[in-house]
Amino acid sequence: MSMNPSTVSQLLGEMENWDKDKRFMAASDLTQEVTMSNQVLDLHLQKRVCQAFLKQLEDQSIDVQGNAVKCLAKIVCKFQEQQIGEVLAKLSQLVLDGKPEVRDIYATCLKGLLSELPASCSALACQNVLPKMLHGITSNPSMEVKEECTDVFHDFLKRFGDNRVMQWSDQDNMATSLLNLLKPKQHKSSLRKKVISCIGALSSVLADRQLDNLMRTLLADVRAATAKAEKQKYIQCISTVSRNVGFRIGQHLKEIAPLFLQIVNQATQEDVSMEGDNEKDHEVVENCLNAFECFVLRCSKEIAPHLDELCAVVLSLISYDPNFYDSGDNQDAAMDDGFDEFDDDGLVDSDDDDNSWKVRRAALKVLEAMVKGLPDRLDEIYKKFAQPLISRFNEREESVKLDVFSTFGEMAQAAVIKSQSFSTKPAGVAASAQHGMLEVERPPPPKERPTAQQLVAVMPSCITQLSKQIRSKAAKTRQGALSLLRTLSECVPQHVEPNLPQVKDELVRAMKETNSSMRLDSLIIIRHLAEHFVSPGVYQQLASQFCPLFLTSCADSYYKSIAQALRAIGAYVYTLRPTPDSASNELAEMLPVFPVLKGKLLATDIDQEVKESALECLGHIIACTGDLPQFQGALQECLPAFVDRIKNEVTRSVAIKSLRIMCISQIHIAALSSILAAVGSNLSQYLNQNSRSFRQQCLDALVHLIRKYGGSMPNDTMLQILGDKVPFITDTDLYITDLCVQIAVQALDTAPHMAPAVIERCVPAVLTVCRSPLLQGSALDSILNFLSRVAQHREHCPFEKLRQELSNTSVVASAQAQAQRHVIGTLAKGLAAVTRSSAPDVQKAAVQHFLDSVKQTSGNEALEAMHQCELSLLALGETGKYADLSGMPGFCETLLMQLDSQQDEIRLAAALALGYATVGAMGTLLKIVIDSVQQAGAEASGQKKQYLLLTSLREVIAIGVGQRHGDRSLAEHLKPHVPRVLPILSQYADSQEESVRNVVSESLGHLLVVDQVAVLQALSALVGEASAASWRTRAAAVASVRFAAAKHCQASTVMPLKDALLTCLSDEELQVRKAALHSVNVVCLSPSCAEILRDHTELVFERIKEDSKMKPELIREVDLGPFKHKVDDGLPLRKFAYTVCCSLLTAYPEQIASPALIDLVLQGMADNEDVQVICCQLLQDLCSWQFALFRIIGRIGDLVEPFDRQIMRCIKQVQAKQQVGRGMDMLRLYARTLKVIEPIAEANQHKVFVDFMSRIMKDPVFAQVYENASSGKDPL
Repeated sequence: MSMNPSTVSQLLGEMENWDKDKRFMAASDLTQEVTMSNQVLDLHLQKRVCQAFLKQLEDQSIDVQGNAVKCLAKIVCKFQEQQIGEVLAKLSQLVLDGKPEVRDIYATCLKGLLSELPASCSALACQNVLPKMLHGITSNPSMEVKEECTDVFHDFLKRFGDNRVMQWSDQDNMATSLLNLLKPKQHKSSLRKKVISCIGALSSVLADRQLDNLMRTLLADVRAATAKAEKQKYIQCISTVSRNVGFRIGQHLKEIAPLFLQIVNQATQEDVSMEGDNEKDHEVVENCLNAFECFVLRCSKEIAPHLDELCAVVLSLISYDPNFYDSGDNQDAAMDDGFDEFDDDGLVDSDDDDNSWKVRRAALKVLEAMVKGLPDRLDEIYKKFAQPLISRFNEREESVKLDVFSTFGEMAQAAVIKSQSFSTKPAGVAASAQHGMLEVERPPPPKERPTAQQLVAVMPSCITQLSKQIRSKAAKTRQGALSLLRTLSECVPQHVEPNLPQVKDELVRAMKETNSSMRLDSLIIIRHLAEHFVSPGVYQQLASQFCPLFLTSCADSYYKSIAQALRAIGAYVYTLRPTPDSASNELAEMLPVFPVLKGKLLATDIDQEVKESALECLGHIIACTGDLPQFQGALQECLPAFVDRIKNEVTRSVAIKSLRIMCISQIHIAALSSILAAVGSNLSQYLNQNSRSFRQQCLDALVHLIRKYGGSMPNDTMLQILGDKVPFITDTDLYITDLCVQIAVQALDTAPHMAPAVIERCVPAVLTVCRSPLLQGSALDSILNFLSRVAQHREHCPFEKLRQELSNTSVVASAQAQAQRHVIGTLAKGLAAVTRSSAPDVQKAAVQHFLDSVKQTSGNEALEAMHQCELSLLALGETGKYADLSGMPGFCETLLMQLDSQQDEIRLAAALALGYATVGAMGTLLKIVIDSVQQAGAEASGQKKQYLLLTSLREVIAIGVGQRHGDRSLAEHLKPHVPRVLPILSQYADSQEESVRNVVSESLGHLLVVDQVAVLQALSALVGEASAASWRTRAAAVASVRFAAAKHCQASTVMPLKDALLTCLSDEELQVRKAALHSVNVVCLSPSCAEILRDHTELVFERIKEDSKMKPELIREVDLGPFKHKVDDGLPLRKFAYTVCCSLLTAYPEQIASPALIDLVLQGMADNEDVQVICCQLLQDLCSWQFALFRIIGRIGDLVEPFDRQIMRCIKQVQAKQQVGRGMDMLRLYARTLKVIEPIAEANQHKVFVDFMSRIMKDPVFAQVYENASSGKDPL
């Protein structure tokens, strides 16, 4: 949009019109004209515009003045820097010596302009604003000028405090000038407050030396202060500084904490109830406690020595009420009668003047900070504070009472771990899954921390007191108590459930409340408890009271109440029929729900959330009642509407989820047979939708639908499903392929008459995928299962045909070497699957064919012959896992003979086959393998063969740990042979070949589970080799720990090796340290062994910091002729160190999350790109822990420079068309990381980071990458 200079001149004229409305509108129109235009005004017009707006700041009309303040800030940013500087200088001068009556207008305008200026104008602001504001603070005699200058200086520091001019300025004088304004007693309180805020803002940009001087001065002033008001302002100043500088104040806590604790004790232990001047004492105590809240959150390590005393003080102050006299009457009786407000009859003196509640509130805030910021001290916190906090539920000040509820809620949330790195099923879950109404496990309640037992112990007392508070006359108290009960039901539902009858009347009353939020809370409480029920009898007894209220809520005027009521019904129905054999009489309470659901499904004018909740509720109710005769009529009436919801584009996704719930029910729902054709046809058609997630959902529903009701499904529908899914059996999306193959498996199981169609349509596609080098995981398992089922239908698919197809290795030759091995291994597994599912005579013939194939192709160097030999060997091994092949003539001799083959691939395949076959023939082949190992070791040229045999032995141990062979476990088979194996493994632990040492380490790790005593003795000897030449032995021994931990062995098994593992972290040899770090990484992530290292995290972290540093002595230069290449031998160790740090943060967040991690990230961001990838993941993990945010928020600004540098490097790399793929990958990584950090920085008003994001988002390349990351289109 272009701008007409004549229009600007005309508007400038109107800005001086006598009519204030015209002046107002002209200023607004001119602002819009300039800001919306892409044309820049010439310098002359810019000056005229600025002068016109500056003149309006002195206008007689307040409206015109206010409008000018807003407009000037917006319009000046569009001008040249010269004009911006002049306006800044003019406004700054007007603040100093302008008209007193409009000085506040000048200051407001200047602050608005500072907030609108881009970061590029930082130097201009420093040059034109900073000197004048400092002059006004130090030299101007007017208090009004000082106050306005301080206010502007505060905003300047917040906006441009990170500018280099600020860093070069005399910061000591700035701090001293501001402190001098605090000292005179005659200054107004408004000035003191602004000075304190300004000192806080200044402290965040002070260098360490200046900050140290500032803190020493403030501490000296606190000690020297005699008047309470004077002491209060310095304490408040220290508190403000601590909030701004975060962890940097930690070094001063050894002086601050004892002083503040002393002040608090002196102010609260004296009997001031009869004095009139206790208000200042309470404010001083409040300020001290506010400072402690910040210390606990941001300096948790430094405050630790003072925590015991602080806990004692807080415990005393949460009930501090010097004006309250306990008359000895039973207050609980009064509470039972519904009177929770104290009267003035002898209980409280001078209630209007009493401000001791501020002390109690501040103490509660400190306690809440302890719960949030000190998760490692939760056991002590619960023990000391849980019961006293419950006793404070009868707090007389309502606002403080709400804080009591909030604090106890934080304690409950801290008692559980909602985001678990690895899940451990609680006892009894598996059993409940087998006998529950659904075939899948019920979601377990949040995992409790070990320290939660202290909180659980007081739960009955808590519920008792809460029930009294829910009966309170005060609406806010009732709502706060109900909100706390909701939090408890979310965090520890299994411990709230026994007390449910105690609060049933309160919940019933809450569901009838006029307050919608209370109705919602009560419904959510019941839903959470029912979802995690333990004793269904509790709910069955209350069904007659709750269920009618659910139905009443379904007719509520508030849509969220309706949705929550429907969800509550869906959860509650499982308590009325917890297992298929235990349907209670109260289940009849659910009959009236069906007409309600039918109405919601047919309605077209209701909220989307209500529609979805109704569909979910229908799925749960049918899953529980679908086989009961009394429900059949109501159920049949709802099914047509349900089919319509599946056809509807808006509701189909939720309707399909509901269908899946019906299909995974333990009961058979005969009524569904009437809609199978319509539902199956629609799901099949939806497979052609573009949305992958929706296609996945449809396939998943089809798997369960065919598994449960495939026998009743019409043939035409089944053929349609088979035809529509076949195109998706490819190697491009293995998860979708997995689901498609599962459908075929279920069709063979439930509808055998469809076998010809399934085999004809699906087998060719499956065989094609079998030859893909990408096939793995659950897709491979499903395909093997499918092939084994197909082999059982010999009349439709003869075994010989399958064997020939799976033996076709012609496509293998065109693949790379690694891909060839993978494809041959997959085909071998397929051959084994069809072999073991065939008749015994066919099995025997197939094994004999494999043996003959090995003999015929052995020694033939032709590529096809080698592939056939390798395939046959692996097929023999895979078949031998499940069948004893040792009785086949020539079986063992054939495999042993191939260990001497000339081809490496054949030798390795023979070794693997021998190991696999031994798993199925432990009684005979295990002894042969061990004898062969010893015999090969005795031969002079048997080293290579012995390595292959060790590989066989490793496979036996690795595959069979935990499996049983007949009536004996693998350990029982292996244990007698351990004394013969250990010397061989110990001998090869010092091998020059790393692959050999890896085999030894893995074997020792698995054997540790078999025979702990003997293997520990051998490992102790290996680790004890202290000479520099024996580093390989130490590396192999310490690496065995990770293999033992990976098998989830008991902690007692690995515990004896803990000291050796920690010692190896400091080994002089790089490879030993790398092996030790790798083992630490596995141990700390192992569910069974993680506790071993919990007390040694500090030592491990120190070693990580040392090993993560770049060391020049490990960088060597390789001469490649035309150019030289640098090789960094320390890079693998640094990558391991950062990886272990991520694992430590996952396993022990309370001990590891600290500002020191930011230092590690900053160091890593200057390292290799591989290290940067791990650092970004580490940073994302760190930001995911809520309590850690308080510890690192002060360091977020330090991340700006490294991210800015790396992002600009990648952008230049992409623009120069150099390694574009790698550059874009790194940009996506940075974007995802910044996306995690940005909300935290914005919530804490971290201006430096927010400005950085604004600047970097102006680059179109990064902006596009960031948008994709935010919208979920990121391909990574």
